[in-house]
Amino acid sequence: MSSALEILWVEKYRPRTLDEIVNQKEIVERLKQFVKEKNMPHLLFAGPPGTGKTTAAHALAHDLYGENYKQYMLELNASVTGDTPILVKKGGQVKLVRIGDIIDYYIDSQEPVRMGNSEYARVGDLEVLSLDPSRGVTWRRVSLVMRHRAKAYLAIKLRGGGSLKLTGNHSVYIKRGGSLRLVNASELRVGDKLISFSKPIPTTTLMEDLSGSLLTIARGGMGSNRVFNYSIREREEILYASMDESKPMEREQVIRGAWLARITGYRSYIREDTLELGKESNDGLEEIEVENVELVEGDVKVYDISVPGSENFFAGEIPVLLHNSDERGINVIREKVKEFARSRTPPGVPFKIILLDEADNMTADAQQALRRLMELFTASTRFILIANYPSKIIDPIQSRCAFFRFTPLKKEDVINRLKYIADQEGVDYDEEALEAIYEISEGDMRKAINILQSSAYLGRVSVDTVYKVVGMARPHEVREMLQAALNGNFTAAREMLRKLMIEYGLSGTDIVRQIHREIFGQELKLPEDVRVLIADYLGEIHFRLVEGSDDDIQLSAFLAWLSHVGKSLALRS
Repeated sequence: MSSALEILWVEKYRPRTLDEIVNQKEIVERLKQFVKEKNMPHLLFAGPPGTGKTTAAHALAHDLYGENYKQYMLELNASVTGDTPILVKKGGQVKLVRIGDIIDYYIDSQEPVRMGNSEYARVGDLEVLSLDPSRGVTWRRVSLVMRHRAKAYLAIKLRGGGSLKLTGNHSVYIKRGGSLRLVNASELRVGDKLISFSKPIPTTTLMEDLSGSLLTIARGGMGSNRVFNYSIREREEILYASMDESKPMEREQVIRGAWLARITGYRSYIREDTLELGKESNDGLEEIEVENVELVEGDVKVYDISVPGSENFFAGEIPVLLHNSDERGINVIREKVKEFARSRTPPGVPFKIILLDEADNMTADAQQALRRLMELFTASTRFILIANYPSKIIDPIQSRCAFFRFTPLKKEDVINRLKYIADQEGVDYDEEALEAIYEISEGDMRKAINILQSSAYLGRVSVDTVYKVVGMARPHEVREMLQAALNGNFTAAREMLRKLMIEYGLSGTDIVRQIHREIFGQELKLPEDVRVLIADYLGEIHFRLVEGSDDDIQLSAFLAWLSHVGKSLALRS
């Protein structure tokens, strides 16, 4: 197995056609009938995460339209992380800012449109660098900014230095076969060519003495945002001065210099904390190779902007061309759907597909607007709505859709798929490790594959490596702690608790979840009424922890209470 992460396994082994989908046989048969008839109603896919809802939607579109199905499918949901650098023009002045800072400013300074965990705000005085239809780099006005939360993102490392962090379903432009293509970030492979630019971009000429800026550079910095407003000639002088300085720059200054070089017409590269300049270029676009792609899990704020007319913008430590992504605002989704519905339909199929993920996060007002859109454009478009909780979808939308309920995957299906992937990648594994992955994933295939891949990079996939990767304690250690408390050995149980918290770095809520799993497992032998009693009190402990109580005190109190329960149980026996 390669040490470089060539592609995320969850994407590499994602089924491309309906025939490749694991489990969900009844759903697959119904979808195949739609393909055969080349007609279908609006669809509502509901079920737990990782059960194949998004995969089924893409596989259906693939079987309907062929390999180039994405041009006939509009997907509304994706973003970049808040620390992504972006060059903006506001009030006539050019600045390099973090996208999260500028979007937070607009959203927090007005009353945004809120839909589930997403917030939208209109803007009228902000411009970003974009690519026009003739492939020229130019300033374009932003109409809308968006902020919401994601559970994971991709960290993409570029061979020219620098990185880019965005959700897996955010579209990026790559160069393949001599032409630009749109792909999801999750489909990127090592060696793919992203698109950047190096072209002189005129900005406001300040006509001031440069000695102050050059003095700043001589001290190791790239100056302030003022440098982006100098003339092209003045920018060149600043760049040359920075190359004469041997002292390493701060990371932020290196990124500032990389952007300054690009809008001055020079290729720029980031080598650790050093800025390097390439030869001057006036031909506009440049290809930058993907060096590595890594999945990073964790709750994070993500952001996006809408650029009417071009639907793209440059952002990143080195500017990379990104496509507009999440557009679920009430007005924006209406405009986007109208534009998509008016475009030509594919040959042989009288409709196109609009995929709306996390539809259950939309407010009732937004869903009412969506209901109207479904009525207006049903002649040329079909909606596929994806939700974890269908009860949050209003009845008028549910009545317009064919309902498909996805269930958690069976144990044998998950383990067989994990074995197939491990064999294909040449990974050594223990059977018990795959069992552990299934228990942790609870039927979520996406989570199971990600755990397998993360474990594989530590060597042989064993039970120990699996639990090390997911940051969980071994189940038998939690059981031993509970059994010690039930046996009346409170001191030993508390020592085991401290070991779990210190050595594994587990939080109180993490331990509560594992205790909850063990209570209802088969390994811990308890009378039914005692299980009920423990579950009830454990819920109280969880509530206290969520409200901010001390982890150690509350869990120690739980073990002390469990010791009393154990004594009563012994007397009853």
